[in-house]
Amino acid sequence: MFGTREEFNGRGSGRKKYLVIQAELTYTLRRCPSCGYNTLHPNGHKLTHVHISGPMDRPVILELNKQRWRCSNCHSTCTATTPVVSTNHAIGHGLATHVLKLASKSLPAKTIASLTGISTNSVQRILTANIHPHASRRLPINLCFDEFRSTHGSMSFICIDADTHKSVKVLSDRLNRTIKQFFLSQYSTAERAAVQRVIMDMNASYQAFVHELFPNAELIIDRFHIIQLMGRTMDTIRTQCLKQLDKHSREYKVLKSLWRLFHKATPDAQKSRYLFGLNEYSTEQNAIDIGTDTFPAFKTAYETYIDLHDALMGRHADELKNIITNY
Repeated sequence: MFGTREEFNGRGSGRKKYLVIQAELTYTLRRCPSCGYNTLHPNGHKLTHVHISGPMDRPVILELNKQRWRCSNCHSTCTATTPVVSTNHAIGHGLATHVLKLASKSLPAKTIASLTGISTNSVQRILTANIHPHASRRLPINLCFDEFRSTHGSMSFICIDADTHKSVKVLSDRLNRTIKQFFLSQYSTAERAAVQRVIMDMNASYQAFVHELFPNAELIIDRFHIIQLMGRTMDTIRTQCLKQLDKHSREYKVLKSLWRLFHKATPDAQKSRYLFGLNEYSTEQNAIDIGTDTFPAFKTAYETYIDLHDALMGRHADELKNIITNY
């Protein structure tokens, strides 16, 4: 039984016109897949909707009415299957293959979803189920460790080549056990001993096992994380100063609304512009002076932050050592 119709699905900008193909899937089945007895009898139908490949101008939905059976012996039920789509899935194999081909052209998931008529989450599930990146065959001599927020708010681990920035491996979690098991199982002792440097943030848990995996590696803290930590410390001092000021004073407005200026490596001291928050025309350096002159402790923290930032980003090791020693 076949039939076609056109209908709109979705809401807002995602609303699309679909071609709906109506069909019935049935065949003769007597042996129960659960108990193996020839005790199956028809038990109605189950209506399903499957996204399949179709014309490029519009997506296609197969409205498939599947035959159901019930076993008189074990009382289990089963439904007719088809090679067009996997059991309990709503996206056909042909459409999934089309999604993978579009992904190979480096198209964003949102664009692929728009072209195929499925959701962005469905596109991502297809890519996750079919693409399994392999670990790098050769272990680089310089590694970068970090973590990132992945699916469902969980944290994952990533390791890249510090020189080429190519991925070595992405792990689904950041547990020490998982990371150690990966490197121990994938690389020999000689390959791990050849690693010279491991660049990472100030995560103490990573430092605990790095030398166990890479006995000859030197630990290097990434400059970005050092500057980030210094910036947070400076903001803590700035917040403490705010509590001592009148909320209508110029100093309060600068420290409250223009806090980004204090993280700027090279504030403009020449060109005057209207600064929202302070609500007057001023140079960036003048606004910074207004915020720091009232509190000597905050001024010292700000100047130290700028000096450390310049030493780190400019790769001035002697200057960095001098600032830390004389702080």
